[in-house]
Amino acid sequence: MKTALLTIGQALLFFVIFAAGSFLHPFNLHWLQTTTANGAMRFFVADGLLLAVGLFLAIVTVQALRKRTCDTPWTVVAFLVAVAVGYAIRLGFITQDF
Repeated sequence: MKTALLTIGQALLFFVIFAAGSFLHPFNLHWLQTTTANGAMRFFVADGLLLAVGLFLAIVTVQALRKRTCDTPWTVVAFLVAVAVGYAIRLGFITQDF
């Protein structure tokens, strides 16, 4: 039960960081720019994803330093769930109409 709650908590933390970075644009990076037929530009702002990856690496590093690698697979699951949910609700994808 404790493992499930910690995994859900980590997934929520990764998702909140992903969402905050997607809305605040701290690095202002634009990837995958495309133009639609009606002249609208679509691109992906990777700031939230990069912040979530940085947090993931920090948590895994702390787990390794504390020799708690038994929790690492659950951290990976939490990260993948948060990123999948973020992509499913299209966090970081921006469309600009001209």
